[in-house]
Amino acid sequence: MSIMLKRATRILIQGITTTEGRLHTNLMLENKAEIVAGVSPGRYGQEVMGVTVYDKISEAVKRHEIDVSIIFVPKNAVFNAVTEAIEANIPLIIIITADIPVTETIKLKNIAEQKNITIIGPGSAGVYVPGETKAGTISNEYIIQGDIGVVTRTAGNEKRICQSLYKEEIGESMVVSLGGMDVTGTGYVEILKDFESDDNTEVVVIGGEAKGRLEEDAARFIMESKYPKPVIAYIFNKDSNPEIAIEKEKLFREAGVTVVDDIWEIGQIIRESTTDES
Repeated sequence: MSIMLKRATRILIQGITTTEGRLHTNLMLENKAEIVAGVSPGRYGQEVMGVTVYDKISEAVKRHEIDVSIIFVPKNAVFNAVTEAIEANIPLIIIITADIPVTETIKLKNIAEQKNITIIGPGSAGVYVPGETKAGTISNEYIIQGDIGVVTRTAGNEKRICQSLYKEEIGESMVVSLGGMDVTGTGYVEILKDFESDDNTEVVVIGGEAKGRLEEDAARFIMESKYPKPVIAYIFNKDSNPEIAIEKEKLFREAGVTVVDDIWEIGQIIRESTTDES
C-alpha cells in the first residue's frame, strides 16, 4: 500500500461540474477512489455520479473529512481554488490544470509549505496506486499492480513508461505525475523519499526531461543520500535541448542511476534483473 494514497483516502474534486471534472470523477470512481465531495461555485446541491456538490470547500469540510483535493478548474481560477484548499488544511492538493503562471505557482508553493501541505502540479496527471485508488487523469491502460515506482513530469509520459513495463508483465506500486511546468509544487526528491519509505516499492523509474533542474536535484539527492533502491532514468524529448539532456544523463550515471537511451529498455532491464536473482 502506498504511503501517499490508499483505498480509504478521501478525495474532493474542485471543478467537478466541468467537462473534464465529470469525466475523470467517473473514471476515478471506477478505480475505487473514495470521492466524498465536489466543489463548483453556484452548483450547491447538485450531484455528479452520486457525489454531492458544494459552492465552497468550507461547506464541504463541515460535512466530510478530506485528505486530497484535485483541481480541475480553468487556469484563471486555479490560484483562488488552491488557496481555498490550503486554507481548509487539506494535506495534499493535485493541480491537473496546466499553464499556470510561474509567479502564481511559486506563491502557492510558499503558502502551502508554511502549513506543511503538499502540492503536486500544475499540469499533473495525478497519482495512481494500482489496486488501491486513483487521484487524477492517469490512464490505467498499461498499469498493473506491482513493485515499481514510476515518477514523471509532463502528463502522458507516465503512460509511455508503464507501456515498457507492461510489455514485460511488470507492474507498478505507485505512479506519480509531477506536471510539466517549469516550476512545480513537488519535485522528484520528495517522491523518491516516499518510494524509499514504501515497502511495496523495489525499483524506482524516473521519467526526466531536458528542461528545468528537477533532474539535477534528484541526481544530487540520490548520490548524497546513498539512495538504497535501484533507480532507472530515461530523459524524454532529448532533441529539444541535447546538451542539457546529456549533462543530466551524466549526473544520473555519476549518482549510480541506470540511464537508458531506449524507453523499451526499462522493462527489459528490470525483467533481466529479476530473472538473474531467481
